[in-house]
Amino acid sequence: MKNNNYILGIHDGHNCGASLCIDGKIISSVLEERITRKKNEVGYPKNSIEACLRIANIDATSIAKVVIASNFMHHPSYLTDVSSWYLVGKNEQKLDKKISKDYLKSVFVQRRDARIKNVVKHLEINPANISFIEHHLAHLAAAYYTSPKLKKDKKFLGITCDGAGDGLSATVSICDNNNFNRISSTDRHASLGKIYSRITMLLGMKPWEHEYKIMGLAPYADQKIAYNEARKFHYLLKLNKKKLKFELNNNLSTAYSYFYFKEQFERIRFDNIAGAVQLFTEDMLVKWVKAAIKKTKISDIVCGGGVFMNVKANMLIQNLPEVNSMYVMPSASDESLSIGAALHYYNNNFNKDFLKNNGSMTDLYLGEPIYHKDLKATLNKIKKNTNYIIKENYDFDNTISNILHKGEPISICNGRTEWGARALCNRSIIARAGSKDIVERINSQIKMRDFWMPFAPTILDTKYKSCIEDKKNIKPMFMTFALPAQKKAQNKLAGAMHPVDKTCRPQVLKKSTNKKIYNMLKNYCNKYKEYGVLQTSFNIHGEPIVNSAGDALSTLQRSGLKHLVLENYLISKKT
Repeated sequence: MKNNNYILGIHDGHNCGASLCIDGKIISSVLEERITRKKNEVGYPKNSIEACLRIANIDATSIAKVVIASNFMHHPSYLTDVSSWYLVGKNEQKLDKKISKDYLKSVFVQRRDARIKNVVKHLEINPANISFIEHHLAHLAAAYYTSPKLKKDKKFLGITCDGAGDGLSATVSICDNNNFNRISSTDRHASLGKIYSRITMLLGMKPWEHEYKIMGLAPYADQKIAYNEARKFHYLLKLNKKKLKFELNNNLSTAYSYFYFKEQFERIRFDNIAGAVQLFTEDMLVKWVKAAIKKTKISDIVCGGGVFMNVKANMLIQNLPEVNSMYVMPSASDESLSIGAALHYYNNNFNKDFLKNNGSMTDLYLGEPIYHKDLKATLNKIKKNTNYIIKENYDFDNTISNILHKGEPISICNGRTEWGARALCNRSIIARAGSKDIVERINSQIKMRDFWMPFAPTILDTKYKSCIEDKKNIKPMFMTFALPAQKKAQNKLAGAMHPVDKTCRPQVLKKSTNKKIYNMLKNYCNKYKEYGVLQTSFNIHGEPIVNSAGDALSTLQRSGLKHLVLENYLISKKT
């Protein structure tokens, strides 16, 4: 039986997934990659949809509306390997300009019809109950409606920035209750995000996945050289402060800029290239936000889109004296589109008394739990293997604290899985942050990260002010900002901060967010005089974060990790 308040949001592009909104709250949100075990899965998220319904204990007949994010989405085969998009230049740009509008329109209609058919076939829903939402509007809605700072009749400045979607790469809007007044938009060809992803490709990494590695590499650059090299990006892109948009400086689109960069950065060291693109991105974003605040006189901002996954740039924006408050949608890339799609439809159709049902997020544990059947089957497998020791009734707080203090990493698969790109202690590996060899140990056992990439800390809310410089008291719960570690705390956080610039990307943990882990960390921190722990996602490099108990066991078996917290059980390898 249909319930008018049950809204299903779908993102069927890169890193696809689904979200279920009930009475204005996101009840479940699942990424397809977690189930298929294929990193950055593309296409119709059938498994994610079924997981969302399973979590809410409903079936498809209960859904009143399905909202698909992005008016246009490429065929999945086109999204599987995006590197082919990048090896194009001026000649290809000229050829693509000759493609007729009638042809493009026919492709749009074909893809739209195919996407609707996917939903109808799977859920047996009336096509009249399926709608679409524009890409950047979904990004904005995801950021705005999940913000904890919403107040009725208070205006916010909504900013989105990414590679591109529905023909745009950036927008500026004034958000007033349920009204979003877009005052500026940037064409897809003048894309800040496209520049960053093409440098990712140029440096031999995966675009749309490894941009964070460029950000991590940037502090190693010679800053003088990086500053000089950053000028090469200005040849392509400029900021129009009056119109609040990015514009091309010449006829070369950022979508066709790969070979320009290849020529310009020949024989320039890789770290200096990374430093240059990071400096350029920070400079453009800071100037853009300052100009938007100056024009609108609104100093509270909400941000969405993949460019705002750049925690270093977020730090600089937040530090602006012009900014009163800044909220970044957790995991702001396209995985957030299904959330924005569902929340926008609900709030504009059922929540006329604005904020009666606030969609703000207190945690991101929106994925699947450890199902009893899966747990039982996994435990049976472990019991048959004489190489493992299983503990059930044990002193969790002290046992885990003692293992951490010895310098041994511990993997965790507990409760509902996190939504988004970042693990937040339910599908994580935790370790003693100040241990001298901890980064090398975790990398050799499981993560195999590039040598320059830092890990991040999870810090108790009661210890946070003692170890992190946070002038504006952000207290980021979802790792959306980089912040400097206080000098006195740097030894204790050495394995969980950047070794060059001494910044870290903290998760500030509250008791109300994750009581089980909080109590253990409180015991650990008080017992051993720590601020928190090193925390990273529980997965083998190149694989999605673990989802099920079976995934956790498989990952434990294929890695050098010794310990796994699996719900109320501690599984340890015999030494």
